[in-house]
Amino acid sequence: MNRRLIKADKLPGLFIAALICMLVSVSANAVSLPPRFYHKTLVGTNFIPILGISIDGNVNPLDPSYAVNADAQIDGNLVMAGYARNFSFFGRSAQLAYLQPMGDLSIRSTAGAEQPTDASANGFGDPFFEFNMNLIGPDPQRTLPDALRYNPGFSMDILIDLSVPIGEYNEGEAINMGMNRVWGRVGFPMILQIGDVWAPGHRTSLEVTPAVILYGDNDDFGPNGDLTQSTDPGSSLAMHFTHDLNDDIWISLDYTYLQLGDSEVGPVESDGQSFSSVGATISTQITRNMVASFGYQSTLDDDAPEDIKMSTFSLNFTFFWAPLLDGLHRIGSDGE
Repeated sequence: MNRRLIKADKLPGLFIAALICMLVSVSANAVSLPPRFYHKTLVGTNFIPILGISIDGNVNPLDPSYAVNADAQIDGNLVMAGYARNFSFFGRSAQLAYLQPMGDLSIRSTAGAEQPTDASANGFGDPFFEFNMNLIGPDPQRTLPDALRYNPGFSMDILIDLSVPIGEYNEGEAINMGMNRVWGRVGFPMILQIGDVWAPGHRTSLEVTPAVILYGDNDDFGPNGDLTQSTDPGSSLAMHFTHDLNDDIWISLDYTYLQLGDSEVGPVESDGQSFSSVGATISTQITRNMVASFGYQSTLDDDAPEDIKMSTFSLNFTFFWAPLLDGLHRIGSDGE
């Protein structure tokens, strides 16, 4: 009986292990959705993610328009921190999240110069907010029995993202932490449970998220800050195949496709590019209130200088707590 209680304490926490990947999805790859992030957990659960990301490529990872810097190398070390909370909204499961990127980026370019040119940026990026609500699927998990009986089956959510342009931005600089323009996304995350058993060690899922990306204008773009950067709406498709290796560890194979909108900088127009990326994620719960993950993602077909190129490594930790989970732990400890 006691052993069963302790396993029950662990079960709801494993449901939210994917939250630690969230910052990878909104920063190092602005449209890549994390595996198992939209699996549901107890109403009232709180999260604090602390995430480290290392990137290299030819695009600014914080820029959702993915403007290519041909013949340039961009490197970055970013830390993300934030807060999220699960709650019930009009009788459906919902979540509100806030994330703050910070760190440093550098660019080294040899295009049109005898000597390499270097530039860097550091400080805070644009804060990011996400609201997500379930449309089709199980009712909110208000009690521990609800959490233990959770089966996603087929579920579909609506998500609304918004990036607020208050990060560090200096007009005329080759690279910036902030983007000086609003951007956001509307999507519909869908989960298909594979197999009849949904318990630690037996969970397998296919996840698909189509989304539309919307951009505001940057009116202080270009070397002198006197140009306007505009981007038409784009679209994305993220897919994850996830599987439990055992009660404590799960893995995911990840794929993202992005179609960028046509862009205009001053009088210059350009067609939107498309690109794909693949990666993998491994995640585990390391303490009663903490989960961790390691992830890697890289673009495909990126040999030409004009192709979008980016690779990302991430090591992420998320602390979580909820009154019901703490109460369950005390019951299990008292019964030992």
